[in-house]
Amino acid sequence: MVDRHRSVEEFLAAQPEDRRRLVEALRTLVREASPDAQEIVKWNSPSYVLDGVDQATINAQGRGAVRLILHRGATTAENTDAASAFTGDPLGLLTWHSDIRASLPVTDLADLAAKRDAALAVVRAWLTPGAFPA
Repeated sequence: MVDRHRSVEEFLAAQPEDRRRLVEALRTLVREASPDAQEIVKWNSPSYVLDGVDQATINAQGRGAVRLILHRGATTAENTDAASAFTGDPLGLLTWHSDIRASLPVTDLADLAAKRDAALAVVRAWLTPGAFPA
């Protein structure tokens, strides 16, 4: 059974050092992109809420890349067969899972450093109110 984390600090303490560093770097990126985003634990991971809507979640579970999941919350209908209307990823950093859910995979700190400016622009665009067409 997976441990349930009650706080981001508790989540971080449970991570191996290399994954903790990646999570911290992604937290910094999200806070820089949207200082008004509220950080909570949801889905047993650090998640970010704006205007009462879940918008992003850091997924560090499993092996491989740590992923910043960009989404529109659990109550927004999604279509896994439809293309997204989001235009804020001109370099194609995101892996799309539906019309309203994508992930930004980060394999290590060097990977994030290499794409940081572009990733920051993508996350900022995603978290800007009204920037994601309905």
